[in-house]
Amino acid sequence: MSGRVVFVGCGPGAADLLTVRAVRALQAADVVIWNVALLDRQALSEHTREDAEIIQWPPATSSDIEDAFDRARTENLLVVRLKGGDPTLFGVLEPELSAVRQRKVACEIIPGISALSAGFAALGREMATAAAGLLLVDAGTLAGREPERSSVAAYNAGREPRALQRALLARGLPASTPCTVAIEVARRDEMLIPCILEDLGETIEDIGTGALTLVFAGAS
Repeated sequence: MSGRVVFVGCGPGAADLLTVRAVRALQAADVVIWNVALLDRQALSEHTREDAEIIQWPPATSSDIEDAFDRARTENLLVVRLKGGDPTLFGVLEPELSAVRQRKVACEIIPGISALSAGFAALGREMATAAAGLLLVDAGTLAGREPERSSVAAYNAGREPRALQRALLARGLPASTPCTVAIEVARRDEMLIPCILEDLGETIEDIGTGALTLVFAGAS
């Protein structure tokens, strides 16, 4: 049997900020792992099938969630695990993602609108510009707790790839740091090209750039 687990970003909780892709996943789901703080119950009902199983967390436990992952495989189910904001941004995603992969169940991450972007939109401001970047940290880091590791994400990486490579090396990143060049992310022509920092500039020049070229350094 196969089955699939999809981690779906709910955005900041407003039903009308769900993405089209998130709604499609909810409409197709056999099982939805849900929390009222993530998405209003009425919005959940509007986008799920009447026969879909809803697992409310809490009171469901981590073991209950992992049981749903097992059932995705053994019963060939589509399990949607709702996450607040964007699952990849302080979404405590890794433990459950690892649990799914250990079970060899197909999985997907559907990004959501982060509370960060919603907050800057509410302020009527641009969160980052070419002239003024944005340092994004967990509050615990500012309180003195150092993160285990840090990654760097660079927008507009296709403009001056060699200069970007030199800048990352100047920050103290080793030449062996794993990098990913992402082009046309989430579009039909999406490409994700792994390399190491030592080869970053040449890699970008060789593949060319799309409308949006990102580099993730320190993320493999």
